[in-house]
This record gives sequence, C-alpha cells and structure tokens, in this order.
Amino acid sequence: MACTIAAPPASAQGRSIAISNPAADQRIMDEATARLVGNATDTQAMRDGAEAAMRLGEYEVALGFLNRAEVAMPGDPFVKATRGSVMVRLGQPRMALPLFAEAERLGGRAVEFAADRGLAHDLLGDQASAQYYYAIANRLAPDPEVTRRHAFSLAVAGQRDAAERMLHPLLQADDAAAWRIRAFMLAVSGRAGEAVALLYAVLPQQLADNLAPYMRSVPRLAPGQQIAAAHLGIFPSDFSEIGGGDRLVPAGRPFGSDDQPDDGD
Repeated sequence: MACTIAAPPASAQGRSIAISNPAADQRIMDEATARLVGNATDTQAMRDGAEAAMRLGEYEVALGFLNRAEVAMPGDPFVKATRGSVMVRLGQPRMALPLFAEAERLGGRAVEFAADRGLAHDLLGDQASAQYYYAIANRLAPDPEVTRRHAFSLAVAGQRDAAERMLHPLLQADDAAAWRIRAFMLAVSGRAGEAVALLYAVLPQQLADNLAPYMRSVPRLAPGQQIAAAHLGIFPSDFSEIGGGDRLVPAGRPFGSDDQPDDGD
C-alpha cells in the first residue's frame, strides 16, 4: 500500500512539456468531449482530450479518451505512448514500459516519449536506464522538468556532485520546482532538517505541512520509492513498508546488458 501526498499541479512544477494554462486545457477537454458527442469517431478529439486531460493531471479522464481511441485506431503509437505516460503518472511503471516499447515498434518516435520512459525506469530503481532516456529527451528539446528528473535520478544513484551541477542553472533561475527537488536531494543525503526548512521556503505552507513529516523517512526509502515520493507524491503508507516490497521495487535484468534498456517487449 502507498499513500499519495498531493504534488504541485503541472503549472506550479514549471514543466515546459505542460501548458501552464489550466483554464485553456479544461476548455480543450470539454470541447473534445462535445465533439465526440457529435461524432463518436472523431479521433482528433480523442487525441486532444487525452492530451489536455494529461496536462491537467486528470489521468482517469485521459484513460477514458484513450480507451475510445484504442477502439477507433487500434495499433496507433500515440495511443500506446500516451497510455504509457498515464501509467507512469499513476505509479505503475511495469505497465508503462511495454506500452512504450509497443509504441516504438508501431512507428512512434521514441524521443517523443523518452522523458516518461525514463521516469518509468527511475520508478523501478533503474537509475542508469532512466538517465539514458532523460539525456535523449533533453537532446531533442531541453526541458526543465526533464532536467529536474535527471538531476534527482543522479542524486538517488549517489552522484551528488553531478546532480548539483545539473540542477544549479535552474536554481539560479529561481525555478520553484527545482528548489523542491533540491529539498528532496537534501533528504536523500540524510539532511532532513535542511530539506524541511527548504520546503517551507519554497512551497505553500499547506503543501509543506503535508510533506514535512515524510521527509525524515526519505533516506530509508528504496531508490524507486524516493523517485515516486519526489515526482509523484507517493510515499509508503506506513513505515513498515520503507525499503520493502511494493509495486515500485526494482526488477528485471541489469542495465547495460544490451545497447539500450530493456522495456519489457
């Protein structure tokens, strides 16, 4: 079992892969729904609705659009990749990786979903594979969210100096989400008191109040659990689970046995 602490909305996290205009995305999602009422086979409406729902964090709604798209256009790589991204955001990386592999097999451009593919590997405790995909994603289009993920992955893997160097430009730019990740990096290194103080400096008080009690447990979490805590707001529901076996425990063959990570296909 795991409990979820509300993470900042996409706009507050500052990710450039998400449009920081919830009202516009809500309108797009509502319009997509209306278009489907008028034409149940409007595949563009299904795409638009799924993407807007993803940006809003309405993952169950996104799945509803994707379920319709799966029927209307089976074998479409967009549907597979977007479903994979939803599974990642729901904390189900084992379900996500085969979907990304299938999307690539069907002709999807792997670089377009590399960021979430990397996060899936990170959630499974495979930081080397995660960093492989984050680097690919950032080569195509440098993105603050991908940089934050990459930096924290390095910190979790024990590469603290490299993590600090990667995050530094975002901190210099006063990226609020980067400061939140910096707090988690402090917690991973056992500096929980500093991490809590930083949370209160950069987050709304209610969110900081929610997160603060969990920060002292972060060093004892398994690597994948640390990733889930920082990026998804998912923590083990009780301390007996810390470092133990939940759905985010690493599995599979070690990274490096092939030229690129094995995504379960």
